[in-house]
Amino acid sequence: MAHTYSYLFSIPVTRIRFFTVYGPWVRPDMAYFLFTKSILEDNPIDIYNYGNMKGDFTYIDDIIGGLVKVIDKPPKSNQQWDGKYPDPSSSKAPYEIYNIGNNNPVNLMNFVKVLEDSLGKKQKQIFFP
Repeated sequence: MAHTYSYLFSIPVTRIRFFTVYGPWVRPDMAYFLFTKSILEDNPIDIYNYGNMKGDFTYIDDIIGGLVKVIDKPPKSNQQWDGKYPDPSSSKAPYEIYNIGNNNPVNLMNFVKVLEDSLGKKQKQIFFP
């Protein structure tokens, strides 16, 4: 919808996607907090998708750095864009998408092992689809 409004009304739109942000003041319902709490309280860890997931953990300061780099640079339209030969990295609309992550996905089960090792105890894991 944002791209459509950008195109129809020439409104510059920058969309920013963050990937698993951690650091001070992050959401307390994130997996690393829930897993840590479960381990410390001797409760089993619920693991979904049978643990077949990866997360790209990004520290909050890196997110802020990315925002600072784009905040004063509104996107411009690409007037050469052609629907017959579309370039997915640009648009006729003044629209841009940035993914901000650290580009180093971590396997969920490796993450759980690091938590267990750091806290000095293994925890029962319950796997779900």
